[in-house]
Amino acid sequence: MQGVLGEEELQEIRSEATALLLKEDWVQYTNLYTHLISLCNRDDSSANRKTLVSALSNRADGWSRLGNPVAALKDCDLALSIDPAHVKTLISKGKVLMELGQYASALECLRTVKYLGNGGTNETIRGLLEKCQNLEAISRTGMVDLSGWVLSQFAGKVPELADYVGPVEVRTSGHMGRGLFLTKNVDAGSILMITKAVATGRGILSKQSDEQGQMVMWKNFVDKILSTVEKCQKTLDLILKLSNGESYTDLEIPDMSSFKPDLGLCTSGKARTVVDVGHVLKVLDVNTLTEESVSAKVLGLNLGCRTVGLWILPSFVNHSCSPNARRVHVGDWLILHASRDIKAGEEVTFAYVDVLRPLKDRQESLKTWGFECKCARCKFEEKVLGLSRELREIEDGFVKGSDLGCLVVKLEEIMRRCLVKEREKGYIRASFWTAYNSVFESERLVKKWGRKIPGLVQVAQSIFEAVGADERILKLVVSRLKNGGNGGLDEMERMMRLARGTYGKVMKKQAFKALIEAGLALLS
Repeated sequence: MQGVLGEEELQEIRSEATALLLKEDWVQYTNLYTHLISLCNRDDSSANRKTLVSALSNRADGWSRLGNPVAALKDCDLALSIDPAHVKTLISKGKVLMELGQYASALECLRTVKYLGNGGTNETIRGLLEKCQNLEAISRTGMVDLSGWVLSQFAGKVPELADYVGPVEVRTSGHMGRGLFLTKNVDAGSILMITKAVATGRGILSKQSDEQGQMVMWKNFVDKILSTVEKCQKTLDLILKLSNGESYTDLEIPDMSSFKPDLGLCTSGKARTVVDVGHVLKVLDVNTLTEESVSAKVLGLNLGCRTVGLWILPSFVNHSCSPNARRVHVGDWLILHASRDIKAGEEVTFAYVDVLRPLKDRQESLKTWGFECKCARCKFEEKVLGLSRELREIEDGFVKGSDLGCLVVKLEEIMRRCLVKEREKGYIRASFWTAYNSVFESERLVKKWGRKIPGLVQVAQSIFEAVGADERILKLVVSRLKNGGNGGLDEMERMMRLARGTYGKVMKKQAFKALIEAGLALLS
């Protein structure tokens, strides 16, 4: 064919493109439009320029479907350089920019479409503008509201979230290597970050010991990670900044700007560097998180679903037996929040093991992680257990299953007699939470021993201030208040503080209550 593209050939290409679109064959779809673009470039007539703009816009959609936003943006910009008011291209560019977290630029594109006033797209544009404005607000403030989703019992799609990095920075840690630190004071429930997983692996396992199922899930997860880093240089660079578990000295302190979304998210072609698979596997072995961790809450997933995932910035968070942060998982998103009040300069930590257990149990569990915890709580408990024969006897009594109410009373008497500080009381009560829980759950034991020990809400508040909020404590407090406990305004406010520390400031009071009620129903 010479010169102008013929109408018959153009119609044939359009029909083939429609068929490929219906089949969702995006590789052939983009190839077909690449062919059409090459034909259009042979002639600079007005008709061909219009066809070229449309072809570039459609190929951009194909690139976007193939997970190549850089190529999609390039095509959008080429199309807009020819026709700056091409509505379909402006919408496509706005969608790609939203995908990349460039919400301000996306809003500019979408507002241009609204200004142009194309009647057939008004409803679509309103929806996209509202979505983009919401995501921009989340990315700027970290404020989310999951209330509607929770109250609907997680019906419908997972709520739209956006990357947010709060008042945190990576520094050298006294715990081990590097850690995440606060740059300003925050109160319990404050959102510290919202981030999407590089990849996740999910599976419904018949039981915890389903080794074959776990191996299949892990392989699928690793394949997703390798596929991502082969296409995305920035993700590979970030993963290579994480520890591989071999050395915790001389590790690079990354600039916080590297964790913010930018247009360098993906490469437009093949990987620019060869992926060292062995090194990536070592990084995954050290940094992969599970959703059902003791310091996490999963919203909206079926019971029995196990998930592993890699979230880059949360991988810098170290363990402490006196943690100050918890995670909420929403789809592939991780929301990290303060589980108690935290001061500027304090390291952000969450629990790798159950911290509502005695020192020896925690130390045994941490052996699988390859380190010993040396937090203030562990040091205090090692000291008092080494000095106090009475406390060692009480610990032995818990193990042997002695009268728990009597042991709790003795424990409280020792702390009063020895003038143990309030935070340290919280440490000890957290270590023996199983015993306190057994007493407070039993009407008989509460009647027998209740006058000799602090009330449940006071004990819960003590633990909250020392080791952060925990869903088990929150549910027991709510259960006791429902069953005739003192539900005054002061205690209700304490309960809501516990709720915010447990789930974060991500929902309103009614949704908190619905979530807690659902948890109580599962326990009954």
